[in-house]
Amino acid sequence: MSTLRVRLVVAMVVASLIVAGVIVIAVRWFSTEQIAHLLMEGVESEAEARAMVDEYLGRVVVIGAVTGVTLGVLTAWWLVRRVLQPLGRLAQGTRRVADGDLTARVPEPSDAELREVAHAFNQMAATLERAEQLRRALVEDVAHELRTPLTSLRGYTEALADGVVEPTPEMLRTVQAEIERLTRLVEALDRLARDERAVADQARAEIDLGELVRGALALAAPDLASRSITVRLEESDELPRLVADPDGIGQVVTNLVQNAARYTDRGGDIVVRLRAEATGILCAISNTGSEIPPDELPLIWERLHRVDRSRARASGGAGIGLAIVRQIVMAHQGEVGARSGDGQTEIWFRIPIGA
Repeated sequence: MSTLRVRLVVAMVVASLIVAGVIVIAVRWFSTEQIAHLLMEGVESEAEARAMVDEYLGRVVVIGAVTGVTLGVLTAWWLVRRVLQPLGRLAQGTRRVADGDLTARVPEPSDAELREVAHAFNQMAATLERAEQLRRALVEDVAHELRTPLTSLRGYTEALADGVVEPTPEMLRTVQAEIERLTRLVEALDRLARDERAVADQARAEIDLGELVRGALALAAPDLASRSITVRLEESDELPRLVADPDGIGQVVTNLVQNAARYTDRGGDIVVRLRAEATGILCAISNTGSEIPPDELPLIWERLHRVDRSRARASGGAGIGLAIVRQIVMAHQGEVGARSGDGQTEIWFRIPIGA
């Protein structure tokens, strides 16, 4: 496929050749006619003959000039239509984005170079639009997550201040639970605000991933037992030890176990698989329950994204855990993934041994 640059060069060369050909043909044609005229009719003087030659040469120059101007105008029109017009649309789209219209898109021309520029602009605009949507969702969700416990706390404190109710241990435990919920949300947001470089700069040490998993399962055991959820750990023999941030990987395991527990229905199953690979360790946690729609799977790693927003709020989730998981794993040069189907959802991560 020829590029725009090649087509422009070819067009200009062809135009030049046409102009040169017209001039050559005109000169040959009119020169032959002039010679024949002189031979047949003759002239009375050299001055008269020169005047006749000048007249015909002037005619040739005029024809050549008119032809060149015409071709130039046609070439300029073609350039405006094929090059400047798409660039004008791109400039207009840029101004719309600068004015806050992040839905602005430009059509992609057929020429490879211009199509690449238009495609890059559309990708940029789509990314900015998505970022703006996430920003608005972030503000909305954080406001909601803060409003609920704050409303409860205000109700309790106003009732206590007005003497409507007496401070009982049960009420104080409820107040404490709401405060702890606020604390968890603030701490999660604070951790999520750190960039990957800050996470990567954490001190590394040898860790036993199996031990971390067993510890997280032990902490979740009372809640899982109260809901009759069965837990099974499938661990390869002699797992290699990882060189990683103990707190960070511990947070990853804890978040995934809590996530699986949160979305497993009563009487369901949770399976944790630990498998040694050639260059690292794979940890996969699957649970029975509602499936994640295919179009939602890529979005579960985004900040404050929740597949079932009402259910997550009811169960205390803020949509931050998986975003933290991805951030920490990527800082260890690892990878994350998820699959959902047949009544099961599995979320996994892989950490290199020498991370």
